[in-house]
Amino acid sequence: MNSILKTIKTFAVGVVFGIGSPIPGVSSGTLAILFNVYDSFFSTVSWKMIKNNLRATVLFLLGWAFGLVATTLLLAFLFEDYGQIVNFVFIGLIAGSVPMIFRKASAGRVKIQNVLVCALALAFMFFLAFFAGDLATHSTIEELGGITPTIFIWLFFSSAISATAMLVPGVGGSMMMLSLGIYIIYLEAVSRFNILFLVIMGSGMIVGILAGMFFTQKMLLNYSQTLYSAILGFIVGSLLILYPGLSLDLFSAISIVMACLSFVFAYWVSGKE
Repeated sequence: MNSILKTIKTFAVGVVFGIGSPIPGVSSGTLAILFNVYDSFFSTVSWKMIKNNLRATVLFLLGWAFGLVATTLLLAFLFEDYGQIVNFVFIGLIAGSVPMIFRKASAGRVKIQNVLVCALALAFMFFLAFFAGDLATHSTIEELGGITPTIFIWLFFSSAISATAMLVPGVGGSMMMLSLGIYIIYLEAVSRFNILFLVIMGSGMIVGILAGMFFTQKMLLNYSQTLYSAILGFIVGSLLILYPGLSLDLFSAISIVMACLSFVFAYWVSGKE
C-alpha cells in the first residue's frame, strides 16, 4: 500500500509541475519555490541520485508530461473564458511566495552586487513584459512549410534555452518561448501531436533541463544569496507579465478574491520546510 501511495504521489507532483510549464510567467522553478523545495532539490540532484531513483524519476517525468499536455490543451478554453481569474490566481500564488524568497535573498549581510543582480533580473522581466510580443515571430507550423537545417537548429536551441528557463522562477519556459518566437509552434505541436516537431523540441528541452539543473546546483552551493536575489527580481517582474488589467465587473471582484485566497495559501505553503 505504501508503495502504491508513493507512486501516486510522485506522479501527482510531476503533474503539478507540468501544469505550470506552459503558462507564461509561471515555471517549474516557481512551483518549486512555492512548495519550498527549490534549494533542497537542486542541492542534492546528481546523476547518481537520478540513477538510484530511476523509477521515481520516470514517474515524475510521466506526470510532468501529462500535466504539460493537459494544461496546453486546456489553455485556449481557460484563457478565452476565464483568463482574468486564472491570471489573478497565479499572481496571488507568486506574490505569496515573495516574503520567503526575500528572506533567503537577504540572509546574512546584503551585498551590493546581489542588489544589482536583483535589479538586472527585474529589468529583464520589464523587457520581456513590454517587448517580447514584438520580438516573437509567432509563426505557425503551416507557415514554416517544413523542416530545413536552419529551422531544425533554431527549434532545438530555442527549446533548450526555454527548458533551462523553466527552472528559473518568474521567467518560465513559455515566456522564453514567446520571446524566441516558438510558443505558437510549441502549442500546435502538442495539441496536434506533431511527432517530428515534438521530437526536435523535446530533445532540446531535455538538454536544457539537464544543463540547467546542474548549473542551478552549482549556484546554490557557491552563490546561494546571489541566486535568490536574481530569483526575487525574476519573480516580482513576472507579476507584470501576468497582470491582465481590471474592470468594474463581477469577474474583477472574483479575480481579486481568488488572488487574495491564493496569496494566503502560497504564503502558508512557502513558509513550511
